[in-house]
Amino acid sequence: MGENKTTADKMTYERVADVLREQIKSGQLAPATVLPSERQFAETYAVTRETIRRAIAQLRTEGLVQVLHGRGAFVRRPGDWPTQTYSRTITVDGDGNYVDSESTVGEWRDIQPPRMYQTNAEAPLALAFGVAQGTVFHASDRDLENQTGTRIFVRSYLPDFVATQFPDLVDGAYVSARQTYAAARNAGMQLDFDDYVAARNPTPDDAHSLRIPDGIPMLITRRIVASEGKPIIMQETHRSGEETQLHYRPSI
Repeated sequence: MGENKTTADKMTYERVADVLREQIKSGQLAPATVLPSERQFAETYAVTRETIRRAIAQLRTEGLVQVLHGRGAFVRRPGDWPTQTYSRTITVDGDGNYVDSESTVGEWRDIQPPRMYQTNAEAPLALAFGVAQGTVFHASDRDLENQTGTRIFVRSYLPDFVATQFPDLVDGAYVSARQTYAAARNAGMQLDFDDYVAARNPTPDDAHSLRIPDGIPMLITRRIVASEGKPIIMQETHRSGEETQLHYRPSI
């Protein structure tokens, strides 16, 4: 099969993944078990080998199996399973707008109203944008929580000299990354996205607000969005590193 999948095909691989996931979590498929070959699985479930590949890829994304080239797929130990997987993707909606999967409406809700303010760039921010220290930025902070009680903190930085190109973005209301993407697109800009990940010990404020236990590092992801090589906005996310993995898709 090619890349164009029907809804039925998609559901088939998801159903196969559901069955295998349950067998792994119930212990029916023990840790270090080698999964059957694609051919054997395809015969067992009466589906194509491509469907099996997609099901295994899904379980691999969830951290339930490990695929070793030339040796097959192995069940991972329960202690190796991440309890939280966060997708970091940029997609394009039906109107041609860029959509950030991480902090869009749906999984996350604001704990308190977003905060917007101006700040002057210190060295790290200035270096990230290639501007002089003291450059004026518009910043916005969001404290978000999902249904499981997991919290993240998201901060966005928009340089004032970029914001002047989009005057509707700085009228005192909260400005989201998605609004900035849309404004840039409407201005004819082609956007490029780069993500950077680092770990550090949380500050006391971060540990308290994100509920990070003692001794657990904080994961920081920075997404820098540029047009023609010039950064226009940066979004920085803080979260607990405990049993967490980030899932990247390399293309839009």
